Amino acid sequence: MTKSLEERIDHLEVHVAHQNETIETLNDVVSNQAQVIDRLVSALGQMKDHLLDIQELVEQSPANQKPPHY
Repeated sequence: MTKSLEERIDHLEVHVAHQNETIETLNDVVSNQAQVIDRLVSALGQMKDHLLDIQELVEQSPANQKPPHY
C-alpha cells in the first residue's frame, strides 16, 4: 500500500495548513491573555496603593492610640 508522491504531498500540505491555523489561534489566545494579565497587574498595583493609603489613615487614626491617662 504505497501512496503516490502526489498524495503524500497533498496530505502534508493539508497537515501544514491545519498546523498554521492552530498556531494562529494559539497566538491570538496568548495575545489576549497577555492583555488580560497586563490589566490585572495594573489593577493589582492600584489596589495595593489604595490599601497602603487606607493603612496610613488607620495608623494615624486616634482610635488606635492609647488615651493620655495610660
